[in-house]
Amino acid sequence: MREADEQYFETLETQLEAAFDVAERAKERGGDPKPEVEIPTARDMADRVENILGIDGVAERVRELEGQMSREEAALELVEDFVEGTVGDYDSREGKVEGAVRTAVALLTEGVVAAPIEGIDRVELLENDDGTEFINVYYAGPIRSAGGTAQALSVLVADYARALLGIDQYKAREEEIGRYAEEIDLYDKDTGLQYSPKEKETKFIAEHMPIMLDGEATGDEEVSGYRDLERVDSNSPRGGMCLVLAEGIALKAPKIQRYTRNLDEVDWPWLQDLIDGTIGKDEADEGDSAEDANGDDAGEGADDDGGDEADEQAGPPRVEPADKYLRDLIAGRPVFSHPSKSGGFRLRYGRSRNHGFATAGVHPATMHLVDDFLATGTQIKTERPGKAAGVVPVDTIEGPTVRLANGDVRRIDDAEEALAVRNGVEKILDLGEYLVNYGEFVENNHPLAPASYTVEWWEQDLAAAGADVQAMQDSPHIDLADPSAEEAIEWATEYDAPLHPKYTYLWHDVSIEQVCALADAVEDAQVAQADGAYADPEMDGTAGDAHSDDGALVLPRSDAVQQTLEHLLIGHTQDEETITVTDWVPLVRTLGFSRSLERDWTREDLSEHARTYGESESLDAIGVAEDAEREDGQNAIKAINEVAPFQVRERAPTRIGNRMGRPEKSERRDLSPAVHTLSPIGEAGGAQRDVAKATKHADDMSDTPGQVEVEVARRRCPDCGTETHQANCAECSGTTEPVYVCPDCEAEVERDESGRAECGRCETLASPTQYKVLDLQEAYRDALQNVGERETAFEQLKAVKGLTSEEKVPEPMEKGILRAKHDVSAFKDGTVRYDMTDLPVTAVRASELDVSAERLRGLGYTEDIHGDPLTHEDQLVELKVQDIVLSDGAAEHMLQTARFVDDLLEQYYGLERFYEFDDREDLVGELVFGMAPHTSAATVGRVVGFTSAAVGYAHPYFHAAKRRNCFHPDTRLWYEDENDDWEYGTIEELVESRLDDPQEDDFGTLVQELDGDLTVSSLGENGPCRQPVDAVSKHPAPDHLVEVAVGDRTLRVTPDHTMLRAGPDGIEEVPASDLAAGDDLPAYDGGETTTMTARGEASTAATDGAAPTDTVEAVEYVESDVDHVYCLTVADTHRVAVEGTYVGQCDGDEDCVMLLMDGLLNFSKSYLPNQRGGQMDAPLVMSSRIDPSEIDDEAHNMDIMDAYPREFYEATREMKDPTEVEDVMKIAEETLGTDREYTEFRHTHDTANIAAGPDLSAYKTLGSMEDKMDAQLEISRKLRAVVESDVAERIIEYHFLPDLIGNLRAFSRQEVRCLDCGESFRRAPLTGDCRECGGRVNLTVHEGSVNKYIDTAIRVADEFGARDYTKQRLKILERKIESVFENDHNKQSGIADFM
Repeated sequence: MREADEQYFETLETQLEAAFDVAERAKERGGDPKPEVEIPTARDMADRVENILGIDGVAERVRELEGQMSREEAALELVEDFVEGTVGDYDSREGKVEGAVRTAVALLTEGVVAAPIEGIDRVELLENDDGTEFINVYYAGPIRSAGGTAQALSVLVADYARALLGIDQYKAREEEIGRYAEEIDLYDKDTGLQYSPKEKETKFIAEHMPIMLDGEATGDEEVSGYRDLERVDSNSPRGGMCLVLAEGIALKAPKIQRYTRNLDEVDWPWLQDLIDGTIGKDEADEGDSAEDANGDDAGEGADDDGGDEADEQAGPPRVEPADKYLRDLIAGRPVFSHPSKSGGFRLRYGRSRNHGFATAGVHPATMHLVDDFLATGTQIKTERPGKAAGVVPVDTIEGPTVRLANGDVRRIDDAEEALAVRNGVEKILDLGEYLVNYGEFVENNHPLAPASYTVEWWEQDLAAAGADVQAMQDSPHIDLADPSAEEAIEWATEYDAPLHPKYTYLWHDVSIEQVCALADAVEDAQVAQADGAYADPEMDGTAGDAHSDDGALVLPRSDAVQQTLEHLLIGHTQDEETITVTDWVPLVRTLGFSRSLERDWTREDLSEHARTYGESESLDAIGVAEDAEREDGQNAIKAINEVAPFQVRERAPTRIGNRMGRPEKSERRDLSPAVHTLSPIGEAGGAQRDVAKATKHADDMSDTPGQVEVEVARRRCPDCGTETHQANCAECSGTTEPVYVCPDCEAEVERDESGRAECGRCETLASPTQYKVLDLQEAYRDALQNVGERETAFEQLKAVKGLTSEEKVPEPMEKGILRAKHDVSAFKDGTVRYDMTDLPVTAVRASELDVSAERLRGLGYTEDIHGDPLTHEDQLVELKVQDIVLSDGAAEHMLQTARFVDDLLEQYYGLERFYEFDDREDLVGELVFGMAPHTSAATVGRVVGFTSAAVGYAHPYFHAAKRRNCFHPDTRLWYEDENDDWEYGTIEELVESRLDDPQEDDFGTLVQELDGDLTVSSLGENGPCRQPVDAVSKHPAPDHLVEVAVGDRTLRVTPDHTMLRAGPDGIEEVPASDLAAGDDLPAYDGGETTTMTARGEASTAATDGAAPTDTVEAVEYVESDVDHVYCLTVADTHRVAVEGTYVGQCDGDEDCVMLLMDGLLNFSKSYLPNQRGGQMDAPLVMSSRIDPSEIDDEAHNMDIMDAYPREFYEATREMKDPTEVEDVMKIAEETLGTDREYTEFRHTHDTANIAAGPDLSAYKTLGSMEDKMDAQLEISRKLRAVVESDVAERIIEYHFLPDLIGNLRAFSRQEVRCLDCGESFRRAPLTGDCRECGGRVNLTVHEGSVNKYIDTAIRVADEFGARDYTKQRLKILERKIESVFENDHNKQSGIADFM
């Protein structure tokens, strides 16, 4: 590590220690569940291992071993330390084995997963039949997250410890061997294994395994034979054991053998038989394998010996258009280009400084000209190389080319100019360039697409042709990026090099016919002087001077010539009779004309190959007329190279289609509804959970107001013996401790070493909670008095209804009062958070961060990227790896949080204020926590500046971790499969059948990307719709799930799974753990097709009529009965209908930030929900240093070069695999483990401001959905690359029709509701009155909800040229709606009705 990097980390850690000291002093004052800070700090992997295990001395020993050996070897070396007692404090032999095994797994998983704690339940010492002892390791399902290698090595570690301790080997009984085989087979059928050994292999392993592999039962299935075994606790498959034996020992045998050979005490010779395949593999299998191998070899040989391509291809190399990104288009989110259409974004390779993985560079002028629908951080669904990317502004690429209302065509390379002219733009002829870095193609395993001919490529061509490019770059008189026409033509002819890209027009976008028509027009053209006179090229030698400022080419105007110039992207002006091109010499010279406008060629002089080169679009391409025919000669580049006196390259051979995805995000993270304090008030606070209201609540007149019974902690002060529910003793101010009481015999129970409190007499788990009546009036009054505040200090104080943590320790209400005062809310763990879309940046300027150069120097930024001293604000500096840039909204929220923290320290803890900020500039240099969604580790970051964009910028390494939430395997849903057939089945079946070649992450998750042919029912902002599934995934299951009972159905999901709840303002997203009985969930009734009915009856309609709702009957945490859960990645909406209910799916491209001191003071594990998923999104550990080798591989694939080599560009024209050019490219992975791993993140492109372009997408600023849709359709009219009728068709098909049909069905199945008491009835009472209270009953779905979009849909179909079939569908639907609501009895009839 460089000295500068070490100093940087030491600076962060010094600040961190100072904050820790203050927080520790505050915690010692009492009031919190623990008298110390509950977030341990980990500087490195060794620290994380020690912190996650809680074994003192491990970190120091790991650091000693790291430099001497691999982690696997270190894990084995640590076994000796545990056995000798130099590491760990274990008295028993089995304890030493357990410590060694847990440490080995933690070491191999780098201390970032739960497998070492939750995947190994216990280690036992049991007896063989001969009286000798053996080791039994009891595994649990979460061992899956460790991966096969760590699983297998855990067994080897246990055996090594056994040998050193002198314990005998496990001697399996015959029935146990048979049980292992049956169990593996049953588990594989029931749950699925990555590798399933054959019966012979399983029995062979079981027979020779020196350690007994055991585990807890998973699943409902039971073995049919080998039941009720003495040494096996259950008749169900033991999931953890199956994983270790199959995916560990059986699959990773070669890896394990490498280590057994180096251990004298351990001998596993039987591994060789397993590796050789002589066990469990019959001759037929071997024959098949040999045949497969021969087939593979034959295939490779055929490739090698294949003949060369024909010298003259029919057309240029092109990637195939792909329209997956267009499927199930969202209303209000525009299409910017149809697949590979001319006029769309032009692919340009490179990486800007604000560019990295899953991002796309777009010119700020383009962002404005698409009516601000693109803003920094807006997600864009793209044709290639990946499926989606975050938009970043890059102004050093080419901007869009437009035609104005007066006919002028110009390229807009300035955002201010774009704003000035956008109201006068008639057509966007070209969207400009689309910057994608090489690493994106590596990450997505996408073949390289032909590159645009750019200045950086041309310079290398020029150098290869013999020019002294370095001397030209050094000359103050030459601008290689923007030369004059005279210079460009001179260099091209003198060096026989390609023409400069500035003057290379898009000849591949025009046909031979168009070129010939343009040439004829040039032949008839004249050169006009500035005074309007026409020059005679024969007499005036200056007329053809490319350097002349007063000449312009005036061509006769025709539609054909105008369209050709537009497609070539040649700037010009026009009137009714003429078209004028100012910079005209490169055009006429490229067309084979002399400066005197003479040529010596005709169409017949062109070769046959040139005349027929390039085919028109595929007949099935979007926008191609039904009666169209394929035509040759659609690419004029060959013809141009035959007539031009110099080489001309294809300017932009690859266009990339895309559309808008999710808008950017920058907003506070609140629970739903938002609360200020984690203190329970039951139902007394009403729907608003108002504490003041709860203090006045009484169930009846005889009750004392404010007396509320809730479930809270049972605690006792160890000093004075006072019993209470608070963390702090009111008598002596000591910290209380939980008291566990058996619910059966009411005896107190002590917890054992593992933390379990089981009653020895009743064999029942004891509980640390009690039901207690709290005096909320007194608690509220005391809390106000303790912090010296009055009720007028805040508008409302909101609390939770109940606590979901294990011990149910309430948070001090004083904290909530101060949060309410400063308008910040509490998350489930007591912290205050802010969410932002995450974007990468590797270099910044002080000027764009709204800070001074002096301030940056104070933070250690002493020099710019060129090594020059940092003296002014526009110098570029390399961003340090843990420094972050906050959005303006985040900065304001942080200021509010800082004021809350200062008041908390002063008014509650009695300490000095810590921050004392006056304005946001004071935030610069302060530390924060950064967390990715659904992880349990926070990373320390430092604020260096601010951006007006609604995003959070940070180093790519800071953004490199994501997780998902999932469904129980038995969850059922409707889906339209790849054959367009609707199926109803379990999510397990759906996912497992598509895990053909999944990728596995560090957490044991299997992810399979799909091609979008699979669709599911979803719920968008405009109502029910169908959406494609981008990916399916399989995850290790948590210990607990949330079971939600809705009507006669149940839904089981992970606790933090995003659920949809109908609220007063529409549909809101909440974690499953926040649901409660009585909540209304949007219900799926098979709305978009009459062939589907996933549920029996629909009920109450949501307030917007978009979907009916069902009421939650009960919410319960249940133990997980499976080893895996499953997830879908649903495009755009991230919502899916399962078990008759619409639910959400979590996004993964936004991080949250927390102010450091807030986290240190207010986070407590005691507040976290009592289930495995409850610890997600919680900072259980924080890393003070980012280790690049430990982050996600996606960031490692980012290229870090200041220029791409010529070999790369040439390879793109052959569409090679990205791995074929890896030798000439440099990616971040190459610097891992070197002293450059934190620096030298070079980029090929700069940008003036990382917040350029609109601050917010128009999608967020426009009002109604109809306004958004109208804007979407309007922009489709302007874009040359968009087929507006196709956009209209997709909106109608995927939004309007499902919404109309679904609402019509909801109307026919609706309930009626009493307006007085709220009681619902499936059918209206015959009396018309409520059977419960006699009140009036009314419909819940009304006519306006059903037909609200029919007129709009018909208008869109007519206005934008939808197919007749679509128009007819709408007309039929309109008649059906009319027939439902029209009163036939009052309909006036005429005689014609009876004729």
